Amino acid sequence: MQNKNSMDFNPEALYRFFKGQYSRKDFLSVKSAFEDANQHQNLRECLEKHWNDLDAEQSSTPNADHILRKIRNQIAIEDKPIKKNTFIVVFQRIAAILIVPLIVSFFAAFYFQGKTNSQVSFAEIQCPVGAQTKFTLPDGTTGFLNSGSTLIYPVVFSKNRSVTLRGEAFFDVVHDKKHPFFVNTPKLRTKVLGTQFNVIAYENESSEEVILKNGKVEVYSQKGKKLDVLVPNQQLTLNTQASTYHIKNVDSEQYSSWTEGKLVFRNESMQQVSKRLGRRYNIEIEIRDPELLNYAFRATFIDEPVEEVLKLLAKTAPMKYEEQKREVSTDNAYNKRKFVISLDKKRLHLF
Repeated sequence: MQNKNSMDFNPEALYRFFKGQYSRKDFLSVKSAFEDANQHQNLRECLEKHWNDLDAEQSSTPNADHILRKIRNQIAIEDKPIKKNTFIVVFQRIAAILIVPLIVSFFAAFYFQGKTNSQVSFAEIQCPVGAQTKFTLPDGTTGFLNSGSTLIYPVVFSKNRSVTLRGEAFFDVVHDKKHPFFVNTPKLRTKVLGTQFNVIAYENESSEEVILKNGKVEVYSQKGKKLDVLVPNQQLTLNTQASTYHIKNVDSEQYSSWTEGKLVFRNESMQQVSKRLGRRYNIEIEIRDPELLNYAFRATFIDEPVEEVLKLLAKTAPMKYEEQKREVSTDNAYNKRKFVISLDKKRLHLF
């Protein structure tokens, strides 16, 4: 005999949740189902139907039991009261399956404004480290989040289309002359009408970058000062510590190719290469010999493991690498994988 929660659960709510087109009622229905152990078989069947309906090229996924356990283990709810007569925030998270092009975690957060006739809701997407997440925003704008990034956006866009980014994202913005699109990062505010561009703003780095692929973008400081207007294949880099910026011409493909599973270097220094490898593979790289910073690299990799990338780079420069033994931190978790790159003096004469 089914319990009340089992009878109330609507599989269509789960499918709408996968698409990011769900209501609060759908969210509560899905949440309740994942918390109910009696729903295991129903959910397993729904999950199997969901990915069986995908294109054959996207069918290489873990089994339903594994995914079901992964989702259930990541469900968490947290209530946080704010000051009286201000926002009452209900922060709710649930992991969903997105197989575009791989399985990643999606977390939704709802913010409700109390004691007014209006309601403002936001969704938050968190991309796990070492993965890329495709997203579609309410206005039809699409894009990708890179490893360890977070995007917050209103469930319904009003006068201005405005999102907040922490990390890296590629945007393909739907053109709307009357409603500009804004990307807010800690130090920059990028304004567009409709274009393709990449934004990099990781919190633990000393710079923020905007790279334009197509169209035109205006870049402002968060204080409202207009910095510059970019044209295709230009990059604006802000030094967040010195509050200075510069613009240079680049091949925008090297900054957007990660959305296609590629890693493209176009005359990039060892410093830049190590930074991008660290983001892509969630690893730490130590450059032991400063002489290596004088070398530039030009290469394209497609879905290669980091060991293969380093091996091939070592053929084009007098370098060698070694992976350090992983240590366990105080909270019993393994630290990031760490690679040490040093000068290969025995091969130095070959270069």
